[in-house]
Amino acid sequence: MPVWPVRARRALTAQRVIEACEAEPESELAARALAIHDNMRERTKLYAREQELLTAFLTRDPESDGCIDSADISALKVATGLRASLHRAECLIRDAHRSVTLMPGTFEVLRTGDLPEDFHRLLLRKVRALPDDQVRVVDEHVAGWDLASISRDQFARHLNSLITLVTAGTIPLTPESERRVDLEITDPTRGIATLSVTGPTLEIKALAHRLDVAAQAIQKAQRQALNDQDSDTPIPFDLDEVLRQRGRAMSLAALRYAVLTQSMLTTDPVPEPASPYKLLVTVPAMTLLGESDAPGVIDGLIPVPAEQARALAAGQATWQRILTDPTTGAYLPVTADTYTPTAQMRLQLRLRHPVCAAPGCTRATVLASEDDHIEEYDHTNPGSGGPTSLANLHRLCWLHHTIKTAGLIDPERDPDTDTDSDSGHNPESGSRLEPLRNTPEDPPRFPPATLPPRPDPRRPVIEPTRTQWTIDGELRTATYEEHDLLTPVLAAALDRAWDTHLRAHADATRIAEIEAARPTRDRIIEQRRLENQRRTGHRAHGADSDEALQKFLERNPLPPLRPRPSPDEPDDPDEPDDSPS
Repeated sequence: MPVWPVRARRALTAQRVIEACEAEPESELAARALAIHDNMRERTKLYAREQELLTAFLTRDPESDGCIDSADISALKVATGLRASLHRAECLIRDAHRSVTLMPGTFEVLRTGDLPEDFHRLLLRKVRALPDDQVRVVDEHVAGWDLASISRDQFARHLNSLITLVTAGTIPLTPESERRVDLEITDPTRGIATLSVTGPTLEIKALAHRLDVAAQAIQKAQRQALNDQDSDTPIPFDLDEVLRQRGRAMSLAALRYAVLTQSMLTTDPVPEPASPYKLLVTVPAMTLLGESDAPGVIDGLIPVPAEQARALAAGQATWQRILTDPTTGAYLPVTADTYTPTAQMRLQLRLRHPVCAAPGCTRATVLASEDDHIEEYDHTNPGSGGPTSLANLHRLCWLHHTIKTAGLIDPERDPDTDTDSDSGHNPESGSRLEPLRNTPEDPPRFPPATLPPRPDPRRPVIEPTRTQWTIDGELRTATYEEHDLLTPVLAAALDRAWDTHLRAHADATRIAEIEAARPTRDRIIEQRRLENQRRTGHRAHGADSDEALQKFLERNPLPPLRPRPSPDEPDDPDEPDDSPS
């Protein structure tokens, strides 16, 4: 394969950096530009050091023995140390191994800071799918380029050309090996997801043609049903039952979706699973009541808008209630007396562990997972082993369940993990809901009532369960179960609404008591003043108000005042009552 030099027209010196930003040599802008350039070189050196540490970690780990395909425990340790997902840790280890072991030439340039980190990440992405011998060829060529001075665009163009030459004549991956279906949550705020199907062109074209033919046939049947005068004629594939009201058939794009989602999937000759797949949708009670627009959650991971959550719940015949702690949102426990968890416990385990409970693992537990006893269940003597309770259960993917069974990871929980505890947690911390306040334009005529102190319910606070993990006998970390994040916010809103109700009730009671204590004559004058204002149609002010009231009282004289009886004297039953009705 021919070798060609890749050189920059001018070396990247400090003077060239200053000229590129059009700054004076001694100006503050020039100093900032040089500082940014120096920081880039320092980050590159730190990045190279991380690559060395990851490679050394893999080669010296006795569990992997330097084998990249046996790095499950190494990835678990790295994920714990970097506070990253397990998938991210696996990618970092593989890239570091490829960089240090298979590409020593470019790695030496990386260590000096002359090959920027962004350049090196692009290089790793380009060679990720290449076999080891081709990776070494690419490394040998790239290491001879002027990596300290060429631009990123120049680096990317020449790298693409080099990889094209290196892979020329090799047998590419067959299209059949690329068959896959991927789910992506494209817009969680609107509840929209995308399902993409990848495969050989002929197969995808054939699938698209089948969908087109089916969609056209259904569209024709819909138009015939709409033209039929009989309104009872069913319209096929009317998913939302709005076509008769709208008066036109669905579009072909919408019908392709309807055919794809409403048609029966065949698994012949494999028998269909006995238990159908179930989506676990959690909807806050306040959302169901229409008092809140808090979103629902699918399988503890994917949020759905409140409108979709309410519509989905309305179409179900059975709801299951999930109780949560109002302060922390932790799910309240249930127990069982057998080895197999009950249906309610499995439901809670899906809520508590939407992904694998192992540190850093992000594999969903909807299908490929197992309910695991943290302290092993003793089948011979159940009373001496770990109980079947939520305090002793979690969900693990098959890989980490196998690793736990082999004794490479060991979870532990405090035996009192589900007992009462006092966390001192403030339920309103982090909440964006502001307290309801009554702010009248004029100062209130009656002083606000003072609420009586609320009784302390002495309710124990249930915290999310904490699990302590020992990885390979030398590394310890902790994980927490999932919990409902909306419960504390909604509980705080309900608490403030109840305080507002109590305050309004106390104010109304106080005003009624003050009014009842006023003399009867004053109350009659107040009532007649209000009646006079309603009659005149305008609100009098100052002297005009007093003059109008005086004229009104002259036309409507008040009854004579009678002395109030003393508390010891009984009321005269024959005396008429002059209080207003």
